[in-house]
Amino acid sequence: MKKKMICVISLMMAILAVYALTGCSSGSSLENIQKEDNKVKCTYEEVKHEFKVYLPEVSKNAPLVLILHGAGGSAESFRDMIEFEKDALPMGYGVCYVTGSVNVKCGRNGCSWNYGRISGDYDDVGFIKAVVDYLVDEYSFDEDRVYCAGFSNGGFMNHRLALEAQDTFKACVSVAGALCGPEWKNRPEKNNVGFLQVTGEKDEAVPKNLDETAKYSIDPAIEDVIDYYVSSNSLEKQSEEEIGKGSLLTKYGKDGDPDSVWTLLVKGGKHGWPDESGDGINTNKLILEFYESRNK
Repeated sequence: MKKKMICVISLMMAILAVYALTGCSSGSSLENIQKEDNKVKCTYEEVKHEFKVYLPEVSKNAPLVLILHGAGGSAESFRDMIEFEKDALPMGYGVCYVTGSVNVKCGRNGCSWNYGRISGDYDDVGFIKAVVDYLVDEYSFDEDRVYCAGFSNGGFMNHRLALEAQDTFKACVSVAGALCGPEWKNRPEKNNVGFLQVTGEKDEAVPKNLDETAKYSIDPAIEDVIDYYVSSNSLEKQSEEEIGKGSLLTKYGKDGDPDSVWTLLVKGGKHGWPDESGDGINTNKLILEFYESRNK
């Protein structure tokens, strides 16, 4: 009996260890939902949130994109900045801009995302997955074509989602974001989420081997993170081309591969969302092209 009890306890500890490493969420649902036009207010585990939904002409079985703002932003402010839905809706995509949360206990005075840096922070992975569940149930979006994209702090969060929410997102996009050290340390051996990384050549927020900023960072070089995404799925480089004003777009995996990886190194780019006037790049259209490539 004693041996049997020890085995049971050991099994429970193993399960808890896997739970901690994979970042499994509590499975909670959105609560206190209030809808007004296209804005939804709610709580998740007693934390207040809101998001804005833009629907295509037909939402049933349509693909869905969640958009995550940078630190200090909101769904509305980021929507005003990039207007992603103007490009996405005509292609049949639904778009949801999501607002993060303020956690003063973790030193945050503005809305942002828990991308894995601070233990004990809010369960934003669980929250974002709950938003997807709500939208799929409410509007009948295709749960097999759910994507995410984010900028800066929202880009960091996309890296975390690519590791911890592989059952929810088919592809993630990080613009001016990176993967934090704790997430890198606990990365799974296999990753089957497609990924697009957009990095400014002179972006000091993203550690790089290119400029040796990774030497002084607690986070991994973005090149090493991309190598991980590529190698974990045994992808091969397919193409490399210049776009915009000398920016380098590299593609790994063939069109139609659900786990293909793209990287864009923005020539002279700093910490920002590339645009046509400054960089010769329409980032919205590039992201949609990336999503579309896995449906061929």
